[in-house]
Amino acid sequence: MADSTDPDHDGDTDPDHDGDTDPDDSTDGETVPDDDADGPDDADAEIPARLRENLYVVVEELVDHEGLLVALDFDGTLAAIENLPEEATIPDPTREAVASLADEPNVEVAVVSGRELADVRERVGVPDISYAGNHGLEIHADEYTVHPTASAAKDDIAELCDLLTDELADIEGVIVENKGVTATVHHRLVDDDEVPRVVDSVESLVAARDDVRLTTGKDVLELRPAVEWDKGEAVRELRDELVPDDERWLPVYVGDDTTDEAAFSLLDDRGLGVKVGDDPATEAPYRVADPEAVRAVLEWLHEYGVEFVAADHRDGSAETS
Repeated sequence: MADSTDPDHDGDTDPDHDGDTDPDDSTDGETVPDDDADGPDDADAEIPARLRENLYVVVEELVDHEGLLVALDFDGTLAAIENLPEEATIPDPTREAVASLADEPNVEVAVVSGRELADVRERVGVPDISYAGNHGLEIHADEYTVHPTASAAKDDIAELCDLLTDELADIEGVIVENKGVTATVHHRLVDDDEVPRVVDSVESLVAARDDVRLTTGKDVLELRPAVEWDKGEAVRELRDELVPDDERWLPVYVGDDTTDEAAFSLLDDRGLGVKVGDDPATEAPYRVADPEAVRAVLEWLHEYGVEFVAADHRDGSAETS
C-alpha cells in the first residue's frame, strides 16, 4: 500500500440502480439475484438490502478486474454531517472497515475530501491509505503534491477570508474557513432570511478576483483557485498513481455531495459510483442511505467482495450468484 505519511502541513439501504422504478420492486434478472441462488449466504444479514438486489452486477465487475481502487468522500459519507465542521468524526467501526479493506492485496483506498488534506487525514486516522484534500488540489499517494495554481492563489484566498470574516461578522452562524489553497463559507446555521446576504457578499468579492472561482455544496460556498480541477480530476490522478500500468482495476467512488458528481461522471461506465443519501440529482447508478450503509458496504467488500477480484483469472471461472 502507498505510504501516506504527510509532510509538515502538516439503514439498511445500499447500492441500487437509480431510475424511475422503485428499486425494491426491481425484477431485472440481470441485476437481481434469485432468492434461492447460491452465494455468500452467511453475509446476507450484514449486506444492505439493495446491495443484495444488485449483487450480480457488483460481483461480475469485481471478477472482471485485477484490483480494486476505492475512493471515499468524508463528510456525509464516512462521517455524518454535523452543524460545525470540527464536530465531524468517523465512527471506530467505519475506521476499522477502511483499514481492513486497505490491508487486502490488490486493493487501494483513498479519501477524497473538500477539507484540507492534513485535517481529513487526522480525522480518518488510517495511515496507510492515500488522501486528496481541497477537492484534489492537495494529494498524498506515493508523495505529497499540491497544484501549482492553487499554491499561487493562497494569498488571495487568505485575503478573501479576512474580508468575508469582517463583512459577515454580524451574521450569526456564518463560518469562514480558510483551508490553505481553498476556503469554505458555511451557512448551515444561518437564518434563512440572512443566507442571501451571505451569498451576495461572497459572490461580489469573488467576482473581483481573476484567480479565484466560486462553487457550491451542501449549505456551503467554496472559494477555489481558478483552475479546472475537481474530485473527478483527483480520482483520475489517484488512479494514475496507484494502479499498476499493466493491470485493469475497478474504480469505486462513494460520496454524498454535489462536489462528488465530478467523480461519478469520470467513472461513467468504467467503474461503480455510489451516491449517499436521497438527493435525486446524481450521475451515480447506485445508492446507499447513509454513512452506516457505507460502512456495511466496506465491510462486505473486505469480508467477501475481494474474493471475487480477478477470480476468473485465478480459477478460470467464478461463482457470481
